[in-house]
Amino acid sequence: MKKPRDVLVLTGPYLESCYPIITECAERRNWLVEIAERFNPPFDWSGDGVLSVLLDEPVMNSFLDSLVRRRIPIVDLIGIKRHEGMGAVIHDNNALGRLAADHFAERGFRHTAFYAFEWTRQHDERYDSFAAAWRGEEPMRWIWPEESGGRHGRKALVGWTLAKLRAAPKPLAIYAYNSYNAAFLARVCLDNGIAIPHNVAILSANDQPVYNCRKSMPISGIDRDDERKYRTAVELLERMMAGQADRNTVISIMPKGVVTRRSTDIKAVEDETLRMAATLISQDISARFGPAKVATDLGMSLRKLNTRAKKELGHSVLDEIARLRIEEAKRLMLGTDDKLATIAAASGFCNASYFSKVFRRFAGISPHEWRKQQRL
Repeated sequence: MKKPRDVLVLTGPYLESCYPIITECAERRNWLVEIAERFNPPFDWSGDGVLSVLLDEPVMNSFLDSLVRRRIPIVDLIGIKRHEGMGAVIHDNNALGRLAADHFAERGFRHTAFYAFEWTRQHDERYDSFAAAWRGEEPMRWIWPEESGGRHGRKALVGWTLAKLRAAPKPLAIYAYNSYNAAFLARVCLDNGIAIPHNVAILSANDQPVYNCRKSMPISGIDRDDERKYRTAVELLERMMAGQADRNTVISIMPKGVVTRRSTDIKAVEDETLRMAATLISQDISARFGPAKVATDLGMSLRKLNTRAKKELGHSVLDEIARLRIEEAKRLMLGTDDKLATIAAASGFCNASYFSKVFRRFAGISPHEWRKQQRL
């Protein structure tokens, strides 16, 4: 019987999603897998191959050097560090940047920024690829370590982020380095009355449910096809250990596409008053109100508000309320198994019959048919 391969998996808590896939693949290949934390690598470990997140840190650099000296095959899972004698399976940053740029362009944004509160070489790649794909004014580069001035701590980071947000032109579309950064950014906005998505839209360069699928603000993210990446990494390491692949092989994984959620699910509107109107409507979407209340809350006449809406949006305030209610209903139909009557009430419609009538006017089909099509 073939001797099992002895494989070390060295990652961190934010890549726990890789464990089930790697475990499944390892069992089919008869691997013996040991999992260790990247901050405490087992320097005395000796085996056949390593799958790892390799960051540019003293402990990791020392461990990596020891593996290379012993000619143990290594496949990196993140792409932050490059080293002779080490392979990698990484996400294609150029493709991620193009997807982000196209996503914002389709929504009519003119002002964009790249946001991160840490820095590695990969942060430069993410910004550069996004900036190269963007066909408007150059995206603002908001990377905390470059402007921190030696300050540390959450309070300083919040203050810096808030100052950037308040000074930036609106509406603003922000491409965040990862889901963790995006969730933090969204929290700063929500805590300080900055409306998402009407004033600030947020897209994460990856899509982690624990960060992106929050009830308070579901965040759009790019599905980078993590499963394919991990399966490809296992296959590459297997070939390396068998002497069938060069130890410096680097494979880029193309993303699947953008998962659109509430944080970017709008068309950009330049008129500040109309952005305020959309925010007021969205914040109280389940209540039953009409255009007159929106105008009153804004301190202006309905006639004047309607004039601005028709000029900028091409339709009345009444139609905008209906459109936003339908968008909320769509999110609920996709994210829950609630009955249409429950969804109608949560979206501000007086009953299921009227909801179906309005939905058909906007979508061209009934809510039931639409939900069925989306779930195929």
